[in-house]
Amino acid sequence: MKFLKKFIFKIYFRRMAKKIAQFSQEALLSQEQVFKTLMKNAELTTFGKDHQLTIDTSYEDYKKLVPISKYDDLRPYVDRIRKGERDVLWPGFPLYLATTSGTTSGEKFIPVTKDSLKKGMASSILCSATYLKDTDNYQPLLKKMVILSANPKMVQDGPLSYGKITGIFNRHIPSFMKSQRIPSVETNTIDDWDLKMIKTIEESFDQDVGMVGGFPAWIIRYFERLLEKTGAKTVSEVFPNLDIITHGGVAYGPYKKRMETLIGKPFHRLEVFSASEGFIAFQDQQNKDDLLLVPNAEIFYEFVALTDWDNENPKRHSLKEVEIGVVYAIVITTMAGLWAYDLGDTVTFTSIRPYRLKVSGRTKHFISNSGEHLISEQVESALSKTASHFDVEVRDFSVAPHITDENKGNRHEWLIEFQKEPTNLNSFSKELSLELCKISDNYKMLIEGSVLHDPIITSLEHGAFIEYMKSINKMTHQNKVPRLMNNRSLADAMNPWKRNKNDK
Repeated sequence: MKFLKKFIFKIYFRRMAKKIAQFSQEALLSQEQVFKTLMKNAELTTFGKDHQLTIDTSYEDYKKLVPISKYDDLRPYVDRIRKGERDVLWPGFPLYLATTSGTTSGEKFIPVTKDSLKKGMASSILCSATYLKDTDNYQPLLKKMVILSANPKMVQDGPLSYGKITGIFNRHIPSFMKSQRIPSVETNTIDDWDLKMIKTIEESFDQDVGMVGGFPAWIIRYFERLLEKTGAKTVSEVFPNLDIITHGGVAYGPYKKRMETLIGKPFHRLEVFSASEGFIAFQDQQNKDDLLLVPNAEIFYEFVALTDWDNENPKRHSLKEVEIGVVYAIVITTMAGLWAYDLGDTVTFTSIRPYRLKVSGRTKHFISNSGEHLISEQVESALSKTASHFDVEVRDFSVAPHITDENKGNRHEWLIEFQKEPTNLNSFSKELSLELCKISDNYKMLIEGSVLHDPIITSLEHGAFIEYMKSINKMTHQNKVPRLMNNRSLADAMNPWKRNKNDK
């Protein structure tokens, strides 16, 4: 059976590797074809008719006819779908609604259509093809796979069922792979995450595991509990054939050292950039951190320079107009019926032949006490470099403004859950500030002008962020601790778990 699987894998993934090579070189042509498909289907929908979209609509016309939308703009159309109306945002009726928590819109219901699901599922395993091309090692894919994902149970809502996108994907994985997946369906449907973790460890600790996937923080939590269960010093003692960690959702840098310490041997890392709205990019090079854009699936991309984002009519750029090094907000149009939709993420292109990018943050997730306008990518990079310099390990963190100290001026408060804490938090703070000065000219100018001062480092108890997420009933793998806040709500809520601050 394993020989047959390996044979099938070889044929399938070699074909996929060829397709990756092709679309990476023909990205602009692929985007033109995706746009034409979208317009062809648009004229059959209520949304398309409301916005005068036809098969002959050009991109320049599209920008005039369809403004950038947020979920609240599409909500009336989604509500009509939930009542059973067809041909609203996409021809026919969605297969599912994917639920996700919005910061301003409450719970959002994102349509998942037959077209978007098929192309999204195909895109989600592209990184495996590049791994196999680089390593020719099929063994991890033939062994058990521990995937820490959402509850796959669906809730019936009139004519539709809805649930988390990873749960929806779980329902559609190939049948020949289901026997390799851990946890079991029964365990995966447990709502209590602590109990779910315990059961997952019970099902996996004595298995031959080749791959583990999920958010980095949850993988680390799983590994820590696994070592508690087995008494082993490293994960490689428990899973000697573990070779692949697949992850997404947040930047990997702050978790890198802790992950390497826990595993205790070299491993391959496969990062993906996906959301409930679609699959966007994946890691195609083992020695690089940037991700290859997927241009030929279910998404037509537009990009708005972050510096232009808050304007009333920001300039929208197609893929052929992007430039390396500019921070862009992503706007997507999809085969699930999201039209010029603000994804909420920002990216920076590192290459345009082929199109590779790094996720730089969120359009709403930045911190700017005094005009420094730091984004997630910058604070994550600075923390990673500082942690490496001090030989410390970070479990999780968040940054908030601290503007109440009249004597010492404005500064940031970094709430950090250390696995291994620095011996001197003041020194750590100064080094962190220096790293931010190297990354951000605005931050450097404000520090040198004494408008901003070195940050406060607040050390948190182990498990602090998990306990906080439990306290607000958001203890699922898809709810993430905000990296950057422009208010004190999270920082003040963490008071019960604060150990100490560096003395400023």
